[in-house]
Amino acid sequence: MAVDEDTPMLYHLCMNNLPRWDLKRIYPDLDKFHDDIKKVRKLSLLIEKSCRSALPLKSLIDLNDQAESLIVNITAYAEALLSTDSTNPLFLKIMSEAEAASVRYEKAEDMFTRTIAARKSEFSLPELKDYQLYLSEILTQSEHLMSPAEEALASELSRSGSSAWERLMGSITATAEEGGKTLTQLRLMASDADRSVRAKAYKSELALLKEHSVALASCLNGVKGTVLTLEKRRGWKSPLSRSLFSSRIDEEILDSLLAAMEESLTGFQEYFRTKAKLLGVKKLEWYDLFAPVGKAGRTYSYDEAKDIVISSYSAFSSEMGIFAQKAFDSNWLDAAPAKGKTGGAYDIFFPEAKESRVFLNFDGSYDSVSTIAHELGHAYHDSVVKDLPQSLSAYPMTLAETASIFGEMLVFDHVRENADKDEALLVTEAFVQSASQVIVDIYSRFLFEKETFEKRKKGELSPEKLSSIMLSAQKKAYGEALGSRHPYMWAVKSHYYSADFSFYNYPYAFGELFALSLYSRKDEAGFAETYRDVLLHTGREDAASCALRAGSDIRKPEFWKDGLDLILSYSERLRSWL
Repeated sequence: MAVDEDTPMLYHLCMNNLPRWDLKRIYPDLDKFHDDIKKVRKLSLLIEKSCRSALPLKSLIDLNDQAESLIVNITAYAEALLSTDSTNPLFLKIMSEAEAASVRYEKAEDMFTRTIAARKSEFSLPELKDYQLYLSEILTQSEHLMSPAEEALASELSRSGSSAWERLMGSITATAEEGGKTLTQLRLMASDADRSVRAKAYKSELALLKEHSVALASCLNGVKGTVLTLEKRRGWKSPLSRSLFSSRIDEEILDSLLAAMEESLTGFQEYFRTKAKLLGVKKLEWYDLFAPVGKAGRTYSYDEAKDIVISSYSAFSSEMGIFAQKAFDSNWLDAAPAKGKTGGAYDIFFPEAKESRVFLNFDGSYDSVSTIAHELGHAYHDSVVKDLPQSLSAYPMTLAETASIFGEMLVFDHVRENADKDEALLVTEAFVQSASQVIVDIYSRFLFEKETFEKRKKGELSPEKLSSIMLSAQKKAYGEALGSRHPYMWAVKSHYYSADFSFYNYPYAFGELFALSLYSRKDEAGFAETYRDVLLHTGREDAASCALRAGSDIRKPEFWKDGLDLILSYSERLRSWL
């Protein structure tokens, strides 16, 4: 069965000429997709058979890498399709087929993990030198496994359990409408220059989320309840403990990061007061957080955004510039907002094709330009590690944001240095605004998720209770600098609804500050090579070791403070425009 090449959701340009990505290089038709599903099944059986044999450990790892690469490719394809049209029956079917293949592979992966752990006496073999972190993590994972039968059951139940809740949340938020506008469209209006438009959109957003709050709360309760049950059965101290392991950091590093973030909050709250003055209002409301400042914000065409990103990347590294040019020329970006398309932006990598695709909702704002730079940063990171085996190329959440924030900074400095006074104000404020989300809002999201897990242990949480927890977290983060808060932020952040990504919040702050540390050295001779070397090792070193490769000690509080001080120095500059 082939995907219809006339399907506008996949291959053509929409009426306003924003591009749709081309997925034909990933799978030219569904026959090829189904061929890979068959390969996964065969490889899964072969892995199970090999685990019972005396196959050399390196050969067994290579076999598992092949299967995992196919699974990532299959799943990424299904996710890419579904995010462009979340109610498309064909795409829902494709996602179901991808999930079924994943469940089959997970049974083999479970046996693989147990077999590798049982053969730890072989870890010192010369051919496994580059795999030491990978092998040590498998040992830890093996210590947190239920019985094979229980793991198999958990995997199968995820399709009708946590994964189903996650899909429902995505479907609701992608298709629900208020006043003829979808949630994605309403949230895009948060950056409109007209305050009345922002206020009206915010009011509609709250009404829409309140209308669907019971269903969304059920989704969140289902996901968090599943996580708590499984993490306890697997012997993890808490979902946060599992997250720290996955992030390749320890509690000491997280505490150091959070303490620095908390200490910086008063500085960011002063920024919110400065922004209120720049906007000419007494106090900033929630719907003012993303408002452009100064004169009417410049609107960028997509072609202008393309030129800015390519020029910015090229100025730092010719390799990065060539990469960005290829991404645009090869239709790797899906940029047009559309009904049924989910909100937000992401980069997704296809290891079999060794290519990325970038998903976004371009609206002509500077933020949209910055978003392209951000997601192409992820894509560049993927291109650096694309030739490594799956086991050495998969990097943790904490390091996943390094290249994306670095890409944002390249565009920020390029635009600011070539801007007139009015545009310089707008982009400087946009940078501090974005950073405030990564520090202040992320801090509130961390507090919310931690408290939600604690409360969920005692039973299901009502929409009202979830909103109460969120408002309390926002108060701690934003203080009294805002005149209003957003009680339903728990309902719009998709990361809360993924059973595999608990606490996908603090890694953003980690990535921001680590990237700023790297970026501060961008003009050093040969630093482009150092930067690439850091990215190359993100899949085979823990976060602290990888940071030391660039001369950064993330255990020292001063490391985090330096990045935060840099952000707040730009906040101070904003006062010169008052």
